[in-house]
Amino acid sequence: MTVVLARWRKSSYSESTNCVELARWPGGNSVRDSKNPDRKLDISRRGVNRLLAFVRA
Repeated sequence: MTVVLARWRKSSYSESTNCVELARWPGGNSVRDSKNPDRKLDISRRGVNRLLAFVRA
């Protein structure tokens, strides 16, 4: 999946040097480390829902 013109947001839990960023796109979300922005994890909305259900269980 390719995220084009994504608007990246910094996590409120991130420290000044260790930043996790999140971008939303029509089919899901992407997560990346601000120190290595070329690599990211893309996850579909269904995948996000399944992950949250697993974490909450």
